[in-house]
Order: sequence, then structure tokens, then C-alpha cells
Amino acid sequence: MSLALFAYTARKNSLLLVIFYAVLAFYLAVMISMYNPEDMARITDMLDLFPEDLMQAMGFSQQVSDLTSYLASWLYGLLMLAFPMVYCIILSQRLVARKVDSGSMAYLLATPNSRTRIIVTLGSYALLSVGLLFALLFGTGVALAEWLQPGQLAADRFLQLNITTMLINMLVIMIGFFFSCLCNDASLASGLAAGLPITFLLLNMLGGVSEDYQWLKRWSVYGWFDPLERVRGEMPWTINLIYAAGAAVLFAAAVLIFKRRQLPV
Repeated sequence: MSLALFAYTARKNSLLLVIFYAVLAFYLAVMISMYNPEDMARITDMLDLFPEDLMQAMGFSQQVSDLTSYLASWLYGLLMLAFPMVYCIILSQRLVARKVDSGSMAYLLATPNSRTRIIVTLGSYALLSVGLLFALLFGTGVALAEWLQPGQLAADRFLQLNITTMLINMLVIMIGFFFSCLCNDASLASGLAAGLPITFLLLNMLGGVSEDYQWLKRWSVYGWFDPLERVRGEMPWTINLIYAAGAAVLFAAAVLIFKRRQLPV
């Protein structure tokens, strides 16, 4: 890995990371500040005003009472999947496809660094940036909960929730990174990198509408994850290994493809 290229990539993409962290931290702060255990019954009654199918598709559950489950259902059921997904799509294309399309990849290839070293560095930044994003969100969530709702958040279960959500997004960013390394056409790479995760998210939402459509979730990487089951300890840790293995396989495939690819530079 090239430390100089890694540092340059981090500087060029730091604003993108800060923007998405700020937006997600804002929602985290709002949700924690709104929590009141005495009002949970009132919130449940309010949910009855919305169509049940809509609430299930959005991942919202009425069976929450503590702060950790409340955040898992209302924040990690959809928002913490959808917003980081957008970040992963944008970053994965900025790292390779746009560089090839703009011609800046030619300057990187002209350096003493090998193709393998370049693409491993860029892919490593992609994974580490997702890890940093969720590490910051975990720390922010714990700090906000201790300030606004002292003693209400189960930090260990909240950590487990963030680890699994992080691994899902590592898999998503490696999907985009793989297509970015595979396609010479930046628009095609962007379409595939965005289209597949969005399709997965829609399948997961449709699968939550009713039991008749639950089979759709099996075709979605998001459908293997239930945030409430994770914080309640009902989800096996093997699902984390599946997400991690998927990200690792896509990373290795992207490196091999980029190494042998005929680039239009």
C-alpha cells in the first residue's frame, strides 16, 4: 500500500466523509433527544395512524421500549442503511471510475507504484473510511445518549448493531468498487454500482410489507440483517462473517481485474 496515495485520497475525500457524518450525527441527535420512555405508548398509538405495510417496509417496529431498540428500529432499520449506501456509491466511483474517465489514473500509473499497489491503496481507503464513519457514529451515539439520556443506552448492544451495519456497508462499497474496476465506461460503472444496492434496498423494503413477499428479502444483502434481532442478541454472529467475506472476495476480485484490465488511458 502507498501511504502517500492513501493520505492524498483521504484529503481529497475528507469533505464527503464529514458531510455524511454530520447528516447522520444530526439524525442520531434528534432521535436520542426525542426518546422518552414514558411516551413510548403514545408513540405506538401514533404509529397506528400509518398504514401497517408502510411501517413494515420502513423497518419501524412498535415493539420497542428501551433506547437501544428504539434506535435500532427507527434509525438503523432504514436511515443508517440508505444514507451510508449513497456515500458508498459516490466514494466507490470517485476512487477509480472517475479517475479513469478523467485521465488522472494515467498519472498514478506513471508513478513507480504498481497497479496492484494503487488499487489496494484505494480499496483500503474505501473500507477504512466506512469503518471510520461508523466508529464516529458509535462514539457520537454513546456520548449523546450519556448526555441526553443517561444510563438508557446499552453500549455493548449498540456497538454490535454498528459493527453489523458497518460490515453491510463495507460489502456495499466493495460492490461499487468492483464495478468501478471492471468497467471502462464511468457511466456504466456508476449505473451498476448504484443500481444493485438500490435494488437490494427496495427488495428489502418490499419483503417487509407482508409475509407473502418476505422471500424477496432473501435476494437482498439488507434482508439478512434485522437490527432489532441484533440488539436483542437473537441474530447469529455468522452473518457478520458472511458480510466480511463478501467484501473481501469483491476486493480481491477488483484487484485482479484492475491488474489485468486494458485501461483507456
